[in-house]
Amino acid sequence: MLKVEQSISIAAKPERVWRAWTAEISKWWTRPYFIDPERVTGLVLEPQLGGRFIEMWGEQGAGYLLGHVIEWLPPQRLAFTWTEKAWTGAATVVWVTLEPEGQGTRVTLVHEGFERLPDGAAQRSGYQMGWGDLLSKSKLHIESV
Repeated sequence: MLKVEQSISIAAKPERVWRAWTAEISKWWTRPYFIDPERVTGLVLEPQLGGRFIEMWGEQGAGYLLGHVIEWLPPQRLAFTWTEKAWTGAATVVWVTLEPEGQGTRVTLVHEGFERLPDGAAQRSGYQMGWGDLLSKSKLHIESV
C-alpha cells in the first residue's frame, strides 16, 4: 500500500487542534496547496459525517469538491476522501488522529490509497512533502494564537 504517514507535536490541547483542523482550516492552509489558486476564497470542511470538503471559489457556492468526511470523532479523529481532477474519479483517504501528549497533542496524518492512481508513487512523493509543510503551517497557526 502506498501511503504518506507523518506526525507532529503541537503545544495545544486536542480540542484546540481539532478546531484549527476543522473550523479554522482556511487560516493556515495556503498556497501552493489549492486546486485553483487564482479563484480560491477559502476551504470549507462541513462539520459532520458525510460533510463536504470543498475549495470555495467565491460566494455563489462554486468550487472544487476535494472529498467528503467519512469519520468525525471530535476531538480524536477526522477522515475524509481526497481526489484531484487528473485522477479521473479515483479517490484516496486522509486520516487525522489527535492524541493527548503531555500538555499538548500528537497529530498523526495518514494519506492512503495512492496505489489506485496510475502514477501513485510520484503522487505519494509530492504529497509527502506537501503534508509535511501543511502540518508545520497548522502547528505555527495553533501555537501562535
